[in-house]
This record gives sequence, C-alpha cells and structure tokens, in this order.
Amino acid sequence: MIPEIPAPIAKIFEMALARMGTKLPKLWAENKTQFLISYSGGKDSSILVLFWKYLMDRYQIQTPKLFYLSHGIRSIEQEEKELFQFLESMNFPFLFVKKKSQIYLSN
Repeated sequence: MIPEIPAPIAKIFEMALARMGTKLPKLWAENKTQFLISYSGGKDSSILVLFWKYLMDRYQIQTPKLFYLSHGIRSIEQEEKELFQFLESMNFPFLFVKKKSQIYLSN
C-alpha cells in the first residue's frame, strides 16, 4: 500500500509547484522521461520521494527508480530494515545495495 501524502505536506508541494511552474512535470509526462533517485533514508530524500509520488499522482509522470547504498561502515541493520520497508511501501522499483555484501533487486 502506498502511503497517502498528508494534507500539510501536499500544500507545501503545491507551493513548490507554484514557484517552479508546471511546464517541467507536463514535459516529463509527455516525453515519458525516466528518473533515478538516490535515496539516503534521510529527511530530504524521503520528502523528495513523497514529492515524486505527488507528481506522479498529479501529472502521471513515470515511476522513478530508487537507489540506496549502504557503505557498511557501521551496523545499521534496523535502520536499513525500516528503509527497505519504506521503499517497498512506495511501490517504486528500487536497488538496495549493501557494500561488501548482498544486492537486493525489486521489480
């Protein structure tokens, strides 16, 4: 199930679109432009993923592919599990790479 975008966040997205204009999202939809989003799990990239979902719902742009890389510098298994679950919930194709370890592919 893809999470719903809360109304306050959707309002912020509307303001962002008002500033940037709708020309680009419409062009992306017309040209079926493909995108790859590097996802870190932080607040910025999580908001970017939600914004992309919003653009998809509003303009029928292509579903992006997401990429996450764990450098394996420290053990963050629980955090990675939560990231993996979030990415799966968004229903976007993603590549989840753990350096010096396994590679998980979806879709």
